[in-house]
Amino acid sequence: MAEQWGHFDMILESAMSRKGIDSGRLAQLAQVQRSQLQLYITNEIKRPDLGVLARICTALGCEIGEVMKYIPPEAHAKPRPLPQQGTGPLYTTGQIAQELGVHPNTIRFYEKIGLLSPVERSNNHYRQFTYRHLVQLRICRLIFGTPYTNRTLRNTAFAVTTALKSWDVPLALTHATAYQHLLENEYASALETASLLKNWTEKRQLPSTGNVYNHKEAASLLGVTPEVLRNWERNGLIDIPREHNQARVYGDNELARLRIIYMLRQNHYSIAAIQRSLLFFDSGNSAGAVLALNQPTADSEIEFISAGDHWLETLGHLSISANKIKQIVMELQ
Repeated sequence: MAEQWGHFDMILESAMSRKGIDSGRLAQLAQVQRSQLQLYITNEIKRPDLGVLARICTALGCEIGEVMKYIPPEAHAKPRPLPQQGTGPLYTTGQIAQELGVHPNTIRFYEKIGLLSPVERSNNHYRQFTYRHLVQLRICRLIFGTPYTNRTLRNTAFAVTTALKSWDVPLALTHATAYQHLLENEYASALETASLLKNWTEKRQLPSTGNVYNHKEAASLLGVTPEVLRNWERNGLIDIPREHNQARVYGDNELARLRIIYMLRQNHYSIAAIQRSLLFFDSGNSAGAVLALNQPTADSEIEFISAGDHWLETLGHLSISANKIKQIVMELQ
């Protein structure tokens, strides 16, 4: 019954794109938790907070109409497409953007970077999107809905869209399942790192395995390239001990520090910010550095104290999206 009056959709993503600001920076300027801001960006917020919207508009320097849009009941009442090949309604760019709650430029961007099947044109040269495009775009929104820097995860998710471009549903399901499994492994690694972070910030003795690894082995354990490790070392984030032949040796302490650096990079912290935080920690000034894994209680606290929570929250959102992607593909069978 509520839809007889229409509803509001968040179009924050398009405003951020126009202003050239990413979610991390906006969360900082608007003093909003990243996980909460992400619900506004993906139009998943159930009860928008006027105070939060005011801070967002202030941070972006925009009007409320640039971050949320009223959708009249007539627009919402258009027929929903059915999953039959070659049947169902056709959509213009504006209509399919409205269906997904994004700016039309977002649709054009996905088409431009090759995530969609070829789009036919009408006699007047308007794009004509079909049900298949709608499915592909819904999966694109789930992929892009949560910012993340892990290329392996994102490329695996993109493999789903690649399979659906040729409407190879079984292959798409294989990739969707692989994406789900990768996230499970990443989440397990995140929990391990959170435990390391707790021990580290509380100055507890780290668990010792006695294992040592060479440069390539350490990179493989973290899921990065050897060059990434060299870059972190060159930038002063870590000092790796060496053997007599100058070969690097990675023990428990080095791997623990590298896991935390990796976690911070996944949270979009810059090399300079990580270096500043680690220098602060290495100096012994860890007063108040408890594992709240939420927002620090004071600006002077170590920057990475809240990073573990953000990382786990991000992976949690990604896991939800991965489940939705798999469900969409399974319904196509």
